[in-house]
Amino acid sequence: MRHKIGNLARVQHIVDAIDKIEIIMEDVSFESFINDFEKRLAIERLLSIIGEASNHIDEEVLFDEENATPWRSIIGLRNFLSHEYFRVDYDVIYNIAVHQMIPLRREMIRIKNKLETKG
Repeated sequence: MRHKIGNLARVQHIVDAIDKIEIIMEDVSFESFINDFEKRLAIERLLSIIGEASNHIDEEVLFDEENATPWRSIIGLRNFLSHEYFRVDYDVIYNIAVHQMIPLRREMIRIKNKLETKG
């Protein structure tokens, strides 16, 4: 029997992936990023984890009245990275990794706190 991973665990997976992205991308220029295939692959993988975990969190948790996060785009990015891997635009990936992790982290912490309070 497969163990179902709950919403809170999936939220934590996203927070953990964001933490890793922030560590990897600290003070990394676009030129450095584009020339480092290990960083590119790591960021792709972590963004895929974020998308996959998001896809398995209950919709009523993600799509509440306080939330403006583009979940469909996040999940879509995961699908794109998996199925259209040969067309990845690293300018887009870099910008997501550098500019969108802080707001996503804030949203995930808000959701995590809400889930923990619900208990």
